[in-house]
Amino acid sequence: MADEALSIGDIFGRLGEILRENAGLAAGSVVGLTAINVALDQISTGSGTALPAGIASLAAQYYLTASALERRGLREPDGRNRFGAFWWLNLVSALGIALGYILLIVPGLYLMVRWSTASAVLLAEGEGVSEALGGSGAIAARSFWPILGALLVIFVPAGVIGIGLAVAFETSLPVVAPMISYVFLFSAFVVSWLAAVSIYSLARPGQEHLAEVFA
Repeated sequence: MADEALSIGDIFGRLGEILRENAGLAAGSVVGLTAINVALDQISTGSGTALPAGIASLAAQYYLTASALERRGLREPDGRNRFGAFWWLNLVSALGIALGYILLIVPGLYLMVRWSTASAVLLAEGEGVSEALGGSGAIAARSFWPILGALLVIFVPAGVIGIGLAVAFETSLPVVAPMISYVFLFSAFVVSWLAAVSIYSLARPGQEHLAEVFA
């Protein structure tokens, strides 16, 4: 399937498999990130909580992505630490996507899709940041619209429902409202991280098969 365009059905079919393989870790990531952010909100309402919250989210993404790749045979178990490169990759891509959204929504969406599998490429192939972004772009070039559709399916309902429920409970249950918002937000992020592994595993099947041969 490496040279063929993926469909949304392909992506969600593989995503279902990967979610089952990593269910405990995925659920733990959502619970842990929600708890950390709720606690940080209670400590301070200023911008000082952004850094620790961001580090926690990045650590969860790194560990979950690496574990999912390892379970698929796409990364050596206990492979070398790439957290520094992973941090730099996410910083560069986040700034680029944010700038795209500020200038005009369409460039932001384009970069979001183009770089959607960069984290998986970096951890699976041991590439540098620029190579990981380029490799992700090559994957997205063949399946741009299905990847965009999958990401919208993941984020839009979670955002609408999460924000809607948070607003509904904001007055009556002020402590519960942000918790609800965080649960939906981080659920969408966790699923999107595993979706990146799903897309990568479909676009690079040769590596997965090779790992099975030498397992």
